[in-house]
Amino acid sequence: MKRLALLIMVFFVVSSISFAKGLRAYPFQLEDENGKIVKLEELKGNVVFLIFWATTCSACRKELLEISLLIEKYKDKPVKFFAIVIDEKDPEKIKKIKDEWGFYIPVLIGDSIVKSKYRIIGTPIIYILRKDLTIGKILYGSRSLEKLEKYINKFLEEKSHG
Repeated sequence: MKRLALLIMVFFVVSSISFAKGLRAYPFQLEDENGKIVKLEELKGNVVFLIFWATTCSACRKELLEISLLIEKYKDKPVKFFAIVIDEKDPEKIKKIKDEWGFYIPVLIGDSIVKSKYRIIGTPIIYILRKDLTIGKILYGSRSLEKLEKYINKFLEEKSHG
């Protein structure tokens, strides 16, 4: 019976996640590690990477380091990267972790609403948003830089409809 309940739960989670693709992303307003408010709506016109991570996630550490390399590569393109931390609220602790881990992606401090709206059930999870802020791709776990670049280039080439 427990196995059946688990299968049903997994089915609904996967179904709801694949259903989200193509929908407009939840329009958050989150504080960054320096106290500045970042509004998703202000990022319209850019391909946006939202990397959801936790301070206790070793796979997140590797992922954030690798994605940091993409920031430099795409600095002159309309691509924005944000690492949304879901388990820490203290900006000083976040800055210390960024320094220890060696990544320089801007960090946004996630809240329970964003965690719920984006259905964060584990980390790392990457949402790649199209220029019109619709959900283009959701990736679970670590991904190769080549695969991430494939999505960046695909969404950069698309004409914005918003």
